Amino acid sequence: MSEFSPSQAGGSRVISRILPPAIRFWLSTQLDHVENLNFQIEGRDRDLLSGHIPEVVLSAQKAIYQGIHLSQADVKASGIRVNLGQVLRRKPLRLLAAFPISGQVFLTTADFNQSLQSPLLGTGLYDLLRLLSQAQSEASHLQAVLQALPNHTVLPHYRPTASIEAEQIILRLMPDQQADLPPIAIATQLMVQDGHQLCLKDPHWLIDTISEESTPLPSLQGFAIDLGSQVQLTTCEIQAEQLSLAGTVQVLPTPDGH
Repeated sequence: MSEFSPSQAGGSRVISRILPPAIRFWLSTQLDHVENLNFQIEGRDRDLLSGHIPEVVLSAQKAIYQGIHLSQADVKASGIRVNLGQVLRRKPLRLLAAFPISGQVFLTTADFNQSLQSPLLGTGLYDLLRLLSQAQSEASHLQAVLQALPNHTVLPHYRPTASIEAEQIILRLMPDQQADLPPIAIATQLMVQDGHQLCLKDPHWLIDTISEESTPLPSLQGFAIDLGSQVQLTTCEIQAEQLSLAGTVQVLPTPDGH
């Protein structure tokens, strides 16, 4: 797949030789891992020479960002401004302004289970247990569980696993063999609220993790996972073995420009 596609004839050979590798290297610094990364740069020479990249279309597989695993990502970025003058002098590529990325990402059950081992989700699951213990009388025993988790994360005392079924996700926390803790399981649907929040919909606490006897958790209805003001989700679809999210993320340059 061509990585450089100028919209006028006679595109600069210097730009086509320097810019794609610089973007590829920058992407590699943002991701923990990525496979089958393909992207195409669109723009006129006069735009690109000024450091303005009108559009980049990108696809990737098996990407890992901050411990979150994505099976597939298909996105489009627009209005990117970079330090092309310095890049042409063999300096690292830097972002000069924020820009939006819109598209769709897919997580399989395997992706979800690998992501659950990340520090980010380990802390999020602790917060979920804390709210559950405070709001649900049947879960008052979780206060003792929380006291056994002094670092405010379920890791490594629990082994979190998830299954993605038609329209719902089942989350199970199985205690480590050396931890004297009870197993915990919750089933829920997800919905998008205010664009940047993933909320629990019709959550149920699985009292018996084997028979999956359940009781509603009205106090957790609408419990929100805030993804940040830079995120604007449009859809969240749960299908058998797969979760897909679509929307826009605003990419912000760090203070040092990377």
